Amino acid sequence: MASNSEDRRSVPLDKRLIETVRRYWDLGFISFGGPGVHVVILRKRFVDRLQWVDETTFTDLFSLGNALPGPGSTQLAFSLALVRNGTLAGFLAFLIWSLPGAAGMAALGAGVRDFPERLPPIVLALLTGLNAAAVGLIALAAYQLSKAAITDSITRLLVLGSASFGICYHAPWMYPVLVVAGGLATLIYDVGYRRLASYKLRRARAPVSSTSAPVATEALSVDANTQDIELEPIESKHTVAAEHAQHRRASTASITSTNLPAHEMTTNTAPANSAPSTMRQRGSASVEPSHSAPRAVAEEAVPERSSPLMVLNRKLAIVSGTLFAVFIVVILVVRSQLDDPPRALDFFTNMVIAGVIIFGGGPVVVPLLRGYTVDNGWVESRDFLLGFAILQAFPGPNFNFAVYLGVLSLPSNPAFGAVLGWLGIFSPGILLKLALLPLYHTWRKHAVAVSVLRGLNAAAVGLVYTAVWQLFLVGYIYTSSNPSAASSSASMSGPLTSDPFWGVVASAAFVASQWFKAPPAVTIAGGALAGMAWFGVVGEAGVTRQQLW
Repeated sequence: MASNSEDRRSVPLDKRLIETVRRYWDLGFISFGGPGVHVVILRKRFVDRLQWVDETTFTDLFSLGNALPGPGSTQLAFSLALVRNGTLAGFLAFLIWSLPGAAGMAALGAGVRDFPERLPPIVLALLTGLNAAAVGLIALAAYQLSKAAITDSITRLLVLGSASFGICYHAPWMYPVLVVAGGLATLIYDVGYRRLASYKLRRARAPVSSTSAPVATEALSVDANTQDIELEPIESKHTVAAEHAQHRRASTASITSTNLPAHEMTTNTAPANSAPSTMRQRGSASVEPSHSAPRAVAEEAVPERSSPLMVLNRKLAIVSGTLFAVFIVVILVVRSQLDDPPRALDFFTNMVIAGVIIFGGGPVVVPLLRGYTVDNGWVESRDFLLGFAILQAFPGPNFNFAVYLGVLSLPSNPAFGAVLGWLGIFSPGILLKLALLPLYHTWRKHAVAVSVLRGLNAAAVGLVYTAVWQLFLVGYIYTSSNPSAASSSASMSGPLTSDPFWGVVASAAFVASQWFKAPPAVTIAGGALAGMAWFGVVGEAGVTRQQLW
């Protein structure tokens, strides 16, 4: 496990930067599949293998990334390097993570105008195969994240509810509302559970001092049938009198009390979501805690973890938050004061707005970016669709799509447009994350933060399922043969249900990565090969049809 924070700060900066490069250099080239898959890749490397952070810190950073605007997986990659090796290392990791895919999307934007209006059918089949494989990988990511996020009945319902709302409704404002609602739901649930547990514990302990032990045992067994009372770990040094004093205070105290009424945490460094394996009540036999008990109830205060959190100090965090606010206000005011703003400023402002108001990751940003570019006449509808389809074949964050759109929106200076798109869409989320990470570092030990983050994580995982559905609806790329279509030769998109074979490709991608440990890049390439094989069977008729949806 990583050393403590003081030890990390004593490591010279150059060594910390070199370590960051060693661990990140390849991620910008192999991180295929979209944000959901990126989270799994990052967890396997930095939690399971390198142990830069523990599981709880990782899920908290993931939740915070989804609760803030901007690309969630990119913020997670940035945060992991930052809390391990400092702010400069975080920026270095961000560059390594995003630039390879951004360069590829810029090159695609420079060449897409030279593509023929009617692409060869085998190319459309290949793009559809890429999309189908991506659907399988994102579904796998949602499944794996759900196993970690679902800790009890309330988090299970939050994952289901968040996914259901995200699939049925697509308003951009709804995603932050769902994530915040998830945090509030677990907080309210844990408050009620804690009060109920305190009441049951006081009733169970009352006979201990005046009656025989079997009475207490009987009361305890009744509680275990509902949700077991969390009992004191063996390592606790509290006396029975101190415990009773805590119980009396907890029965009337709010959620912000410092100590649990029933127990205190041990000092080991196990992840906070795993309950102590050996629990006992004074004067009674050992009892295992129920796995269905909420994590926040089992932990009133999370112990300081060994994972380093080398965040900014409070003054610099305030500066970062101020820069974020000033940056947004200045950009919006300047554009509003110009009767005919230059296209470069107009485009940059649109990308900044997208970076501020988009929650939920890459698939959510695509409809908004279409409105900001295609509806303004800067980008052709066909070019937008092709860029989105080919995006699945590129590694790195889906927000690199803004680089592609910048090249197309500013044809007189495509390199400048690419830089504006990249800076505009990424900078708001990074600045805001820098400002808020110190707050997380301070408050993550408190029960309120633990409880809220548990709900944020569950709701954020539910939104990964919406990414599966959204890509599923637009994954099939074809050429319309409908005479009434605006352009009968232009490429269009539709759902993957157009042919059952695409469901097979998505399922095969899921199985190959989950049980045969195929890397995402290999799985994506397999989807492309499957698309070409499909074309070899169905021929041109398979990708030229009337629009039936």
